[in-house]
Amino acid sequence: MAPGQPAWPVPRWAGSGLAVAAGLAVAACAGSAPNPLPPGGPTASAGTHGATASGPPAPLTDLPTAGAAAARQRAIALVLSGSDPHGLTAADVVYQEFAAPVRYIAVFQSKQATGVGPLTGTQPTDGQSLSVLRPLFGYDGGTRWFKKVLDHTSVTDVGFGTHPSLYARVPHGVTASTSAVLRAGHGSGAPPQIFYFRGAATGRSALATVGLSRPSAARVSIPGYGGGPKVQVANVVVQTVLYKHAGVSHQAGATVPIARVIGKGPVEVLSGRAGGSGMAAAGTWSKPSLKQLTDYSDKNGYPLAFQPGPTWVIFAPKGTRVSTSGGQ
Repeated sequence: MAPGQPAWPVPRWAGSGLAVAAGLAVAACAGSAPNPLPPGGPTASAGTHGATASGPPAPLTDLPTAGAAAARQRAIALVLSGSDPHGLTAADVVYQEFAAPVRYIAVFQSKQATGVGPLTGTQPTDGQSLSVLRPLFGYDGGTRWFKKVLDHTSVTDVGFGTHPSLYARVPHGVTASTSAVLRAGHGSGAPPQIFYFRGAATGRSALATVGLSRPSAARVSIPGYGGGPKVQVANVVVQTVLYKHAGVSHQAGATVPIARVIGKGPVEVLSGRAGGSGMAAAGTWSKPSLKQLTDYSDKNGYPLAFQPGPTWVIFAPKGTRVSTSGGQ
C-alpha cells in the first residue's frame, strides 16, 4: 500500500477480518475472550491519497488511479477460503461470509493481484452481493443449483469449471491472476460507486451526523469464530444479517449457512486513516432488491461517509457484538 494511504492493519484472527486504524485499534475474538493487538503492527503515514497516483478516483475506493483507463476498468471478483488466503491485500472491497468454512468475496478494480487463492465454490451470497458491480466472477466449483443462481444476476461467470485455462493448480488449491481473468472477459465498464465517501466532493468530514464516537480501541465478538488473514483497509463494516441454511447434498442432508444480504438491518462502521483519529458510528443498512445498491445510513437517515480506501464488509451473524473504549 502506497505511503500516505489510509490503513487499518488487520490482525491474523480468521473469522473476523478486523483492523486497526490510526488511534483506533480493533480486535476480533470468538465468544467474549479479548484478543489484544500485537505490538508493532503495520501503519501508514497521514494523508488520504497515495503519492504516486494522480488520475481520476477509483469507483470502489475513491483513491486516485494511474489514469482514466484504470478508473474505467471492469471489476474482478474472486471467492476465497482457508486459514491464510492470498491476495486480499490488493482487493478494493472484501465481503466476509461466515459459512462453512469462512468465505471471502474479494473485489479487485484499482489493483491487480497474482496467485489469489485458494478459491472456493460459489454460493448464493456471491451473486446477491456482486450483481450491482457487474464483475467478472471466478470461483472453484459449487452445486448445480448454486451455479444456476449466478445466471439470474449480472455477474459474468468465468469459473474454473468452464474456463480452466485462467487458473493454476497449486498444492493448497486453485489460484487465479486478476489480469488473466480481466483479459479473458468480454465487455467493459467500471463498477458503480457503492459507498458514500467523505471529502471535498461530498463536503463531509465525519463518518456520521449523529452518534459519532472517536474510540481508541474496539472489539468485535463473533460467536464461535477466531483466527484470520492480515490486510489493510480504511473501513470495517459490521453488517448484521440473517443466515439461512441451504442444501448442498439432498442424499446426505448436508447444508451450509448462507448470508441473506437483501433486506435491511443494523450496521456499525469503524472508519479512519493513519495519522488521524478513528471514527465509529451505528446505523442501518438497506438493500431492497438484487439490482439496488446497499445503502448505509446513520441514525438521522443520512449516508454514512466512509474514509477513501479499501473497505472490509463483515456479514455478521446474530449475536455479534461491537464494543469500543477510550477516545471521545
